[in-house]
Amino acid sequence: MANKVRNRIIRGSFGAAWLNNEKLYEIKSMEAKVTLNYEELHLNGDFGTSRRYMGYDISGTMVLHKVSSRPSKLMGDGPKTGQLPEIKVDIALRDPDVAGAQRAVMDGVTFDEFTLGQFENNSVLEETVPFHAAGYDMPEWLEDYVA
Repeated sequence: MANKVRNRIIRGSFGAAWLNNEKLYEIKSMEAKVTLNYEELHLNGDFGTSRRYMGYDISGTMVLHKVSSRPSKLMGDGPKTGQLPEIKVDIALRDPDVAGAQRAVMDGVTFDEFTLGQFENNSVLEETVPFHAAGYDMPEWLEDYVA
């Protein structure tokens, strides 16, 4: 039984990401999450706290091996002029040993920050880019594990 589970554990090395339909070959890691927002409810006669769903936020972080200045170049002078670029991020995970795939496409992406310059002696560089998104679609899902 353990072997069946072991061979179905998805390996992150098969993840991929695209920024405005251009593959990020320099991607090291990517995480994107949906956070659900609730309003607390204190109902008359009930000592417990209930919650009412009010919406969601999407946020994430991509870590890139420092190969280029792609995020900085994409943003350009946008923060100074107020004209920020339209950004779409596509993230996919397709391990060839596991049935199915998981994919999410995020639109209305905004970068929280980007690097203007960075170096460190005797070090391989990477760039961390935190972001938020306005919406998402999940066109592919990993199949549920069946024992």
